Amino acid sequence: MSSTLVGLHAAEEFVRRDDAAGTLYVSGKNKRLAAIVEQARRRGLRVESVGQAELARIGGGAARYVVVVAAGAGGAKRPADLKEFLAGLKSEHAMVVLLDGVTDPHNLGAIIRSADQFAAELVVIPSRRSAHETQTVARTSAGAIVHVPLLEVTNIVQAMQELKEGGFWVYGADAAGSPAHTQKLTGRVALVLGSEGAGLGRLVREKCDEISSIPTAGHVDSLNVSVAAGILMYEVRRQQGALTSGH
Repeated sequence: MSSTLVGLHAAEEFVRRDDAAGTLYVSGKNKRLAAIVEQARRRGLRVESVGQAELARIGGGAARYVVVVAAGAGGAKRPADLKEFLAGLKSEHAMVVLLDGVTDPHNLGAIIRSADQFAAELVVIPSRRSAHETQTVARTSAGAIVHVPLLEVTNIVQAMQELKEGGFWVYGADAAGSPAHTQKLTGRVALVLGSEGAGLGRLVREKCDEISSIPTAGHVDSLNVSVAAGILMYEVRRQQGALTSGH
């Protein structure tokens, strides 16, 4: 199974990996691209120079300089399902992020970027009524999509139940919840964030163990979902003692 990564950020992250395998398609020249190509060749990766039209075709119309077609290895290991994920999970302070109908690919990409920064073990999205892995998502994630395991499921509520059975406590994000910093966000934590407009669905909300909010002092109704996700991920890792000053 292969995946396609578009852009300089994604390519830089890809060629840094020891297990990178695949082909780089490049068009044009600049110093940053030259450094990527040099590192790719050192790792024994195939590099092909193509025209701009061909690069755009390979990259789904969004490519300017480089497209990576990653074969098998070269990205975060993605579990086949939650059963496989839970079977291989060793940490008692794991964090999983579930997205209940986030449809904007820019938001999904930004959430994946934060998931990488705060070392989330998994991001879960529904197979329907959701943004999926696209070139826009890859670009917005600034290459983080290479590092963050992403799992599609048919039913978010069922996924929440499976995580509970695997020792996770599930927190849904909503402005009507308890302030996150007053909750005990330790142990195995699953964060659930709802869609950009409607928020958490009724069944999803009912399945949550607790509802978490982020105290704010502004004038608009709520935070963007990707911003809220980043803040909540930070709070989980802060309480778990997983953050260091040196990153």
